[in-house]
Amino acid sequence: MGIFSSGFSRICAVAPIAVLLAASPVAAQPYPEREVTLIVQGSAGGGSDIIARTIANIIQQENLLPNRILVENRPGGGGAVGYNFVAQRKGDPYFVGTIGSSFFTTPLLGQSPVSYKDFTPIAAIAEDPYVMTVKAESPFKSLDDIKEAASIRIGTTGVVTDPGLIGAQLRDALGIEVRAVPFGGDGEVLAALLGGHIDVQFGNPSEVLSQVQAGSLRAIAVSSAERLPTLPDVPTFTELGQDIVVTQLRGMVMPLDVPKEAVAFWEEIMKKVAESDGWKKDYIERNGSLPLFLDSAAFAARMPEQSAMYEAYMKTVQAIK
Repeated sequence: MGIFSSGFSRICAVAPIAVLLAASPVAAQPYPEREVTLIVQGSAGGGSDIIARTIANIIQQENLLPNRILVENRPGGGGAVGYNFVAQRKGDPYFVGTIGSSFFTTPLLGQSPVSYKDFTPIAAIAEDPYVMTVKAESPFKSLDDIKEAASIRIGTTGVVTDPGLIGAQLRDALGIEVRAVPFGGDGEVLAALLGGHIDVQFGNPSEVLSQVQAGSLRAIAVSSAERLPTLPDVPTFTELGQDIVVTQLRGMVMPLDVPKEAVAFWEEIMKKVAESDGWKKDYIERNGSLPLFLDSAAFAARMPEQSAMYEAYMKTVQAIK
């Protein structure tokens, strides 16, 4: 009896602990448990690729991520290929993606199965203006020279992009023919310009600045409201009498239905990147970008406004009805 009583007492003492352990969920592993893939919707060497790799490098240098971040290019379809790839990873917090103007314009054209509504906004981190460039040997040295031309060929990465819209504005303002030649990515547009296959590129500073500084390209005008510190001698379109101010919103998104803690994690990562000296020097200053930070909520509020702006703009140039 004593033995039974003693054994029973031990069982009763252990039982509550066993029940408690059985009822408790297994402790969740902290996010992220493994490497994260950053999808770039443009080709290597383009503006989206440069900003993605700059972000990845700063994350690595500042030890902001416990695991590796992999950068993967998925160009094509005016960004649709890359955007669709990310959107299909619904609920998966191990994929993030960059955005450009095609994030809004390609869906409006009906050429993408996904729109901004199919993503979780993380943060916007910069705005990039455009630099109108020609090959150094080009006869075009000013807008007046271009006005005298019967037509020019410009490179674009989709049916409707910021460069295409700037080209349409110049077409109407200068009364010239502007022929848009499509390419798979901004890097290909630059190669075509250097190869003499097109006449003009409207490139982000990150894409063309080094070529301008090296003397391979000539900058004619910039699309920001004010001159860029990196190109102080290049006038704005406004200075040249053309009402053209166009900048590209840069940011990061994730698929829908990802855990809230993953969104908060990346929002904080992007904030640290935006505040880092490396970002200010290696991207903003070096590439002539405009500094900006919008958190997840502010970025989400900006998206429908941005889409509406492009929609109105595209209707003006009769790209859509």
